Parts: sequence; C-alpha cells; structure tokens
Amino acid sequence: MASPRTHRTIRAAAVDDAAAVQELYGFGDVQEFTDRLADRRTAPGTTHYVAERDGQVVAAFAVTALGRLRPGGRRRLMLHEIKLRPSLRGAGVAEDILDWLAASRAVGTETELLALAPLDQQPAGFAEFGLTESHRAFKRPVPDGGART
Repeated sequence: MASPRTHRTIRAAAVDDAAAVQELYGFGDVQEFTDRLADRRTAPGTTHYVAERDGQVVAAFAVTALGRLRPGGRRRLMLHEIKLRPSLRGAGVAEDILDWLAASRAVGTETELLALAPLDQQPAGFAEFGLTESHRAFKRPVPDGGART
C-alpha cells in the first residue's frame, strides 16, 4: 500500500475477546458473544478473527471456507462480518486484514476471495487489493422475534 500503517496483529478470536467484540458491534449481550465464540458449531466452516493494536481489539471479522464442486475451481473464502472501531475507519485496518489474507491464506494466488460489504459501499481497500464486483448477494431475513442461531 502507498502509505505506512501501524502494525496490527491478527489472530483467531477467543472467548476472552467477547466484551471487546461486543463493544465493536455497539449492541448485544456480552454473554451471547461469549457463547458464540465458545461454540464452534455456531458457524461451521467459519473462523472469527480480531485485529489488535497495542493489545486493544480494533476490528473483528469472519472468514468462511466455501466448498467448491466445480472441477478445477480454486479454493474460495468469504470475508464477512467486518466490524471496525469507528475511530479507526480509514486508518488502514481493512487493508491490514486483506494483506493478512494474502499472506496467510494465499488469497489472490491460490485462493479466491468473496467479500461482503453493505449495499452501495465498497471500502477503498477493496479496490486497492484488486477486489471487483462479481456476485450479488441476496438474503432472506428472519423477522424480529425469530429463532437465533
């Protein structure tokens, strides 16, 4: 990337990160975050990560391995649930996550990456990293009061 950034450590999220992750989301119950981080069955194939700077969690995100049936198809990962500390938006955190994915998961060389972003938003780091729009995502929401998973 063009400008130097603060070094951040990226690691798998642990149960002890629940309060920090809840703070990033800005809502929810710390116990529910704890339960979800403790129970790997909550999201099969998904690993939740945190990015830290000076021991403080500054972002959380999830990476899910997607199965491929297509012969000759490259491995594919989906990057989603990206939550950044609001005061650090635009400070290179997303770019650090993308750099980490390239270095640790061979994204861009051996592995394809699908990244979910809110409608009408493409973080600047996506373009810098070479991500282009290729798919459209559709969801079927669960009405308020529906079962939580």
